[in-house]
Amino acid sequence: MHRALELPGDIDLSNLSYFLYAQGIPHKVTEESGKQVVWTENEEKSRIVISLYQQWQSGDLKLQAAPPRRGVNAGGFLQSIPWQRMPVTFLFMVACIVVALITRAGANWYATAWFSFIPFEVANGYLYFGSLSMGLDQGQYWRLISPVFLHFGLTHLAFNMLALYIFGSRLEVRQGGVHLLAIIVFTAVISNFAQYFWGGDDTIFGGFSGVVYGLMGYCMTREKVDRNWRFGLPPIYYGFMLVWLVVGYTGVLGSIGFGNMANAAHTGGLAAGCVLGAIAGLLFKEKD
Repeated sequence: MHRALELPGDIDLSNLSYFLYAQGIPHKVTEESGKQVVWTENEEKSRIVISLYQQWQSGDLKLQAAPPRRGVNAGGFLQSIPWQRMPVTFLFMVACIVVALITRAGANWYATAWFSFIPFEVANGYLYFGSLSMGLDQGQYWRLISPVFLHFGLTHLAFNMLALYIFGSRLEVRQGGVHLLAIIVFTAVISNFAQYFWGGDDTIFGGFSGVVYGLMGYCMTREKVDRNWRFGLPPIYYGFMLVWLVVGYTGVLGSIGFGNMANAAHTGGLAAGCVLGAIAGLLFKEKD
């Protein structure tokens, strides 16, 4: 690179830079100790840039105004999200993120205790578990669903939110928010009970993946039963999720840093979703 110009930092070079690119003169502008430095690829290009700059400063060269720079537009990005078309999908995504912040992704045991399936208390560094019946007797019915909002780690959260968006958005656009809400609630309860029966009264589990498998099972089975019903999901999505489910039972994922998988919740959610998909496919089958 060749140093062409060194100019005060208060000079706006955007119009000149836009003109140079339009003329096919590659360059870059850097900042050094409060000054702007224009660089070109060789000495010949530097002489051209110097000449054009002098003409611009003397008024002999009129430059077209540079278009506005395209940067990160948070407002525009938020407006582009189809909130109104998929309110239920985004509501659950936001709820999971909020719970992750409150519980510090499972690191805050005191906060986590409010969302666990089995009530427990933290005292003197120990966890003291109650029982499901005790929680229900005290009117804590939210525990039947609340574990789906718990996530243990940012990777866990990100993976589940991506999967929720992929399956949930298509389901909601195709069938509506009420339908999606009913599927989520049903598969959440079934997947939570499945993991509870598998792990017992002294286990803590969480994550939206049981529901995600429920949504996948619904889509997959509904499409099989009713060939006219399509969610636009590539078969590779189904294949990946099913392989992931099988690999989870091997224990390999835990040994490579993915943590203990809620395999029973995955299976329970998948089974519940398949049942709902089959029923919906039979009851509302579209005629060929």
